[in-house]
Amino acid sequence: MLAAGGWSVTGHFVDIWRGRVAVGDDSAGLWGLLSDEERGKAEKLINDEVRMRYISARAVVRRVLSGYLACKPEAVRFALGEHGKPYLPGQGIYFNLSHSRDALLLAVSDLRHVGIDIEAVKPRKGMPEIARRCFSEKELAVWLELSPRERTAAFFRLWTIKEAFVKAVGRGLSAGLERCEVDMTGRGRLLAIPGEYGRADDWTVAELVCGEGFAAALVVPKVDFIRRDLQV
Repeated sequence: MLAAGGWSVTGHFVDIWRGRVAVGDDSAGLWGLLSDEERGKAEKLINDEVRMRYISARAVVRRVLSGYLACKPEAVRFALGEHGKPYLPGQGIYFNLSHSRDALLLAVSDLRHVGIDIEAVKPRKGMPEIARRCFSEKELAVWLELSPRERTAAFFRLWTIKEAFVKAVGRGLSAGLERCEVDMTGRGRLLAIPGEYGRADDWTVAELVCGEGFAAALVVPKVDFIRRDLQV
């Protein structure tokens, strides 16, 4: 089952699709939706659960995008950008996918730069070391002042916003998470980004509610979005 909601403004839209990648899905039915390349990648995944989640996620992406493109799911064609971000060549529709455990988020928009991330919130081994590498000096100072329980939630809140931004610009972690600074007062806006991507104020951050135990965020170029709900 998929649910969708999103934001719209004159001439632009961002749709957020929420779904589940269940290990018990009918793998035979989903397998037929994938491309030869996707099947080849799936076959190389040794862990059965990981392989099933990959197949399920790719099938969800194809089903959703086929509705925008008015074609069959198996007919959706992808290409890769310079830094490996997938896109739909020549369509004017852009997307970004993230999944953690069995939760999946898919953002679809007519804005070229769209990034989304979801993470299961749980204590992570080596979290302080990761924070020192990926947080700005100001973020790290505030984070270290939090209680251990608060740190876990704050870590994933910051991580999802930063990850959504670097996915939006199509660079991934190579863009430098430590160069993306987030307002830690709870407003969730970007305070600083790498200079080659403009000003921090040029971007909109939306922190998404995805149920207990998850943190999620969407980042797109700044526009004044109006909430709209979709029923599917």
